[in-house]
Amino acid sequence: MNNKPSLLRTALVLGGTAVAAILSKKENRDMLVNEFNKAKQDPNAYKASLTEKANNLTQVAKEEVSKAKEDPNAYKANLTDKVMEKAAPVIDKVKGNEGDFPKNQADTREQVTTFDDEGGASNIHIVTDHSNVTDNNPTAVDKNDLK
Repeated sequence: MNNKPSLLRTALVLGGTAVAAILSKKENRDMLVNEFNKAKQDPNAYKASLTEKANNLTQVAKEEVSKAKEDPNAYKANLTDKVMEKAAPVIDKVKGNEGDFPKNQADTREQVTTFDDEGGASNIHIVTDHSNVTDNNPTAVDKNDLK
């Protein structure tokens, strides 16, 4: 019983975060303002149009469920085909980049990155006991050099 307030708080925070993320784009804010203005101009007509849209979505969902119940295997195959068709460009792009990182060979090179837009990270160094690491890595510091 004690989890309900924390669950409600979590849901509110997540919902607020989602709304903030959606409204962070100008076109989404403009669309929301337009919808709000439509609702203010004629609330009854707006309510009727929303009810009609909800009924249409309900009907479409019922049709999809009935299709799935009639022949689950055919529905599954059809759905799989649709997904593969939409995913084909992404799959082709991934297959095109396959030569960059071979599966049998790991990329063991260390990448040095600075976080300039986060206040800089040039003061982060790797401290190691092995001096051969410091030869190849400009951010590595030998443990004996710190004394």
